[in-house]
Amino acid sequence: MRLFLKKRTPEQIEFGIIYGGIALVLLGFGRFQPVLSFAPHCLFKGLIGIPCLTCGSSRAVVHLSHGNILSAFAMNPLMTLCMISLVLYFFTSLITVAFDLPRIRFLPTDREKNFMIAGAVMLLLAQWAYLIILL
Repeated sequence: MRLFLKKRTPEQIEFGIIYGGIALVLLGFGRFQPVLSFAPHCLFKGLIGIPCLTCGSSRAVVHLSHGNILSAFAMNPLMTLCMISLVLYFFTSLITVAFDLPRIRFLPTDREKNFMIAGAVMLLLAQWAYLIILL
């Protein structure tokens, strides 16, 4: 894996600000709106009888928006990690844009890309197993 610093170009899209902003809006919405009262029930779980990969995501966001991190992890660990990561990504992107700082970039080899894909698939399967066993 090759690590390097890269300056931001003016026309470059800031995905950290976009996706992190969406995560902050979702957290704000979960904090101040009764999301769980109008959130639909899981159709997959209703038809098949087992929870889908995203079961508990709404509850996790609501718990996270209220500051209950452990409860959010209990509802859906992967969604909780994603939301926390997106909020951190938002603030780091905001700082690098505001102060015109270079970003750390990495260029993985093909073997490392395959390893990351396999790791992501294993994370999703572990998440699904967790939800099936506990929900």
